[in-house]
Amino acid sequence: MGKTEEEIEQWKEYRLSILEQKGKSDDDFEKYITFIASGGLALTLTFINEISPLKESIYVWTIVVGWFFLAATLFLNLLSHFLSSQYNEKTIQNIDEEIDYETLLKNIEIRNKVISNLNLTSIILLGLGIIMILTFTTINAYNNG
Repeated sequence: MGKTEEEIEQWKEYRLSILEQKGKSDDDFEKYITFIASGGLALTLTFINEISPLKESIYVWTIVVGWFFLAATLFLNLLSHFLSSQYNEKTIQNIDEEIDYETLLKNIEIRNKVISNLNLTSIILLGLGIIMILTFTTINAYNNG
């Protein structure tokens, strides 16, 4: 037994609401990753100025690596946002060109995979950056505090 037209319309509306929520979630993801990474950079500078100047610190390489990871997180997040915009334009162009549905879906899947990989890499780099900075902070707060 197939779906009625009303059921099909309800599923379309439900699907649209899920897509809207996904868009909001994606926006929030990028905003929070940027906020956390840039906040981490700012907090470490404060820590170095107020608590443990670099001249007196040990294992300085850990904070340098942490900063690199946070900066890479910000760069990848920016790249992900840029590519997402570009991919949306390409999808619109594909639709306007009336390419076949199978090819359109394949193109979208490939583009989404690139964005997902960049976002996953951002999360990993953010986590590693936080771990490195916490390591530096813990060691130096103990030794200089």
